[in-house]
Amino acid sequence: MTPSSPIEQHEEEDVLGYSSSDSPGPDEHDLFTEVIKCIRLDRLAKYATTIRQSTQHSNPQSSRAIEIKPPIFGSYHVLFPVRFHDGTLWLLKVPANGTRERFRASDARAIRSEALTMRFLRRETTIPVPDVHAFSDTCDNELHCPFILIDHVEGVSLYKVWFDNASPKEIVQARRTRCLRDLAAAMAQLGRFSSCTGGYRNDAGTVKSWRSRPIDSLLGDGALLQSKRLLHSAAGLSNRARHGLERGVLGLLRLFIDWIPEPSDELGAFVLAHPDLDVQNVLVSRDGALQAIIDWDGVGVVPRSVGNERFPSWLIRDWDPAIYCWTEEIERRAEPLGLWEDSPDTLRFYRSVYTGFIQSHLLYDDDPECANLTTRSLILRNLLNAANDPYGTVDVVQKVFNTVVSLAQEGVSTRQMRLVTAKVVKRKKQRLWRVDLRTSTFIMFHAHWPRKD
Repeated sequence: MTPSSPIEQHEEEDVLGYSSSDSPGPDEHDLFTEVIKCIRLDRLAKYATTIRQSTQHSNPQSSRAIEIKPPIFGSYHVLFPVRFHDGTLWLLKVPANGTRERFRASDARAIRSEALTMRFLRRETTIPVPDVHAFSDTCDNELHCPFILIDHVEGVSLYKVWFDNASPKEIVQARRTRCLRDLAAAMAQLGRFSSCTGGYRNDAGTVKSWRSRPIDSLLGDGALLQSKRLLHSAAGLSNRARHGLERGVLGLLRLFIDWIPEPSDELGAFVLAHPDLDVQNVLVSRDGALQAIIDWDGVGVVPRSVGNERFPSWLIRDWDPAIYCWTEEIERRAEPLGLWEDSPDTLRFYRSVYTGFIQSHLLYDDDPECANLTTRSLILRNLLNAANDPYGTVDVVQKVFNTVVSLAQEGVSTRQMRLVTAKVVKRKKQRLWRVDLRTSTFIMFHAHWPRKD
């Protein structure tokens, strides 16, 4: 989920340990009206009690659910906290469209994949994710809604710790660094689960291909960056371009994506990755230690170039002018109108820190294309965002283009030029500007970022 309003958590949400950082305002709860009408909350306590007693074999009295707390609203899910007699807390997570009229087969696949992936990660890795006690991918159940029943997690949203303006800067930096170290260790583990095809995990633990899905839905999964034929057949891109400027911008976007270097298939071109690695989905202790990574809704096996080694979203906000709102006043700790933001220099610093942590876990001696995936993801993820979001396309493409131009103006070393020449001489009919553009783009993708990023 992408935050759409300032992140503010109530104390009750801190106790629950689940981030509702993107909770809508009171007027926006209408999105959940229909699904709340359908949920048989009167059966939830008994159902949760039955599940706990059948799976944990605990004391019948202490494992009895005694209270259903008020709901917590996110952007796309509503959560009902369930408190047991011994103080244990669970969460019933229900999608906003979880009614018979609106819940589709693709939604059922998504909720099933999310639950199965979380169980798989708890079994096969040390990545902290909530325990899944039960789930249903249909409305044909005792509660009359699709759901995932999970543990609550002690912790707070990373946003609160990351932007703790009450603590000294050196303390905040230490907490941020600790979180990035823990997060990199978790994300590195996902690299073990690769595939030659993209898709989602099914009941058998294998990867189900996306091939049967419409092209528009593939754009959001990163498949666009792996298969060039998907890009050139993407009606979602071509139909958007009604004017000359739009056609030019999308044409430039196509060039950039078409020139993306991809890892070899030996490591597996696709890899398991979190779908939305942002601050609201990372729970930490007050000192920055990672407690849980939540909200795996939409999890899949995606192109390695935008997979588990990519930067967390909050570290690349400065590359999306449509959402980035940093000002000098914020740097002086003046209360912002929206989200707190880090300065470009600060974000560059933490990108460097995170890259170091990721690379400390990974060795790519046999595939140089993989050696710098984290750094490259700064560009690749934003190109993907530009392809998906028509409102941000122009800003992102302009940002990338300006970087390419800057590299071209600064010049490149003789060694880099030799590398580039081997890549571009085959296209003798290209115009000079296109060769120069590709030259600079090649350098941008293949070299460590120079002074600026």
